[in-house]
Amino acid sequence: MMIRIYLLGCLLVCGLVSVSPAQDAVKKGPKADQEIAMTTQFLKQFEPAALNPETTAKIKELFNKTAKEVVAKRKEVKLTPQMLKDRTDAAKKAREDGKKPKEVREIALNAMKATEEQKKVLLDTEEMLAKTRIEIGKLLSDEQKSKLPKQLQNNLKEPATKKK
Repeated sequence: MMIRIYLLGCLLVCGLVSVSPAQDAVKKGPKADQEIAMTTQFLKQFEPAALNPETTAKIKELFNKTAKEVVAKRKEVKLTPQMLKDRTDAAKKAREDGKKPKEVREIALNAMKATEEQKKVLLDTEEMLAKTRIEIGKLLSDEQKSKLPKQLQNNLKEPATKKK
C-alpha cells in the first residue's frame, strides 16, 4: 500500500513538472506571437494543395525565418499593427474607388502616418517576404500551385520584367 502511494505521488510530481516547461515555451511574448501568427496565417493558404509534411515543414521553416526578421525590424522602428491596418483599409478603399495601383500604394502609405524610416522598413520587409514567397513557390509543383488561390499563385511567381 505504501509503495502505491509513493508511486502515485511520484507520477503526480512528474506530471506537474513536465507541464510547467511546456507552458513556458509557448509564452515568449508578443513578438513570438506575431511571428507565429504570420506563419500560421501563411500556411493556412496552402491547405487546398494538400502538401506532404516534408514540404509543409520546409515552407514553415523558410517563412518563419523571414517572419522573425520582419517582426524584429518592424518592432525596431515601432511599426504598429494599427498602422498596418490603416494602410490595408486605405488601400482597399482606394481600389474600390478605381484608383491605379501606383495611386493605391501612395494613398495606403500616407494613411499610415508613418515616418520615412518606418515606410522604408515596411517596403524592405515586404520585399523580404516577397522573395521568400518566390523561394517557396519553387518548392511546389505546377499541380500543387494550381490548387492554391489565384492571389497566392501570383505571389509565388517571379514578377514579370517590364519591357521598356
